Amino acid sequence: ICNSLNMDSWREMFYEKIEEVKPQDHWDLKMDQNLDYNDLGPGWKQSLQEHSFASFQCSRCQHFWSSVQVVILFHMYLDQHRRKGWVKMRVFRQECYECSEGKLEEPNFKEESVQRVLESLVISIREKCYGEYVAQLSEVTVIGRHYGPHRSDHCEACLLGIHQRPKHTMYYGRPKDTLYHGTSKHTMPPVRLPSHDLPQDTSSCDFKFCCKFVSPAFKHVQRWRFHSLTW
Repeated sequence: ICNSLNMDSWREMFYEKIEEVKPQDHWDLKMDQNLDYNDLGPGWKQSLQEHSFASFQCSRCQHFWSSVQVVILFHMYLDQHRRKGWVKMRVFRQECYECSEGKLEEPNFKEESVQRVLESLVISIREKCYGEYVAQLSEVTVIGRHYGPHRSDHCEACLLGIHQRPKHTMYYGRPKDTLYHGTSKHTMPPVRLPSHDLPQDTSSCDFKFCCKFVSPAFKHVQRWRFHSLTW
């Protein structure tokens, strides 16, 4: 699915991470581009990551772009009696917006991005398949080349109605698949995230865009720092 790291690399990193927390169980990871959102068999759980970082290159005009809104869908199943688990994943594509004959292209992930995706996946497995309560504070740093709004009309997940969000979003200060000990979205004040219309010039900052907030629930500072990139 990706040129920078093949599926064997994904599996190897996944096996290492899941074995650290569940050494008694055997898990497998495979790609399934026919996976459908909310179409789950009995016992299967779902996790959706909507802000993964990857790059794309048009196979027709060679245009290159990066995105921090690459969507990855996971379906997970644990057979507790056999001590085996399965994960199916689907990575949604994006279309070139520079040429009139652009087709949906596969994303290229670097190792750091894959590590972040798999760390979130393991947390989802622990919570949804094992019923664990995982406390996880996170600081997310994304660095890319290009800059601009997310082009929903060229995003496969958006066109399928999976990745559609309002321009302004009320966010409760934690990743979607993360739980914090002693807190919840009902006890944490909402924080309004900025729109995709990012400022064109931020000369007072080393980054094109910075967003920082402090959650009084656990007094932890989280920072999102973005170099020029495509949303």
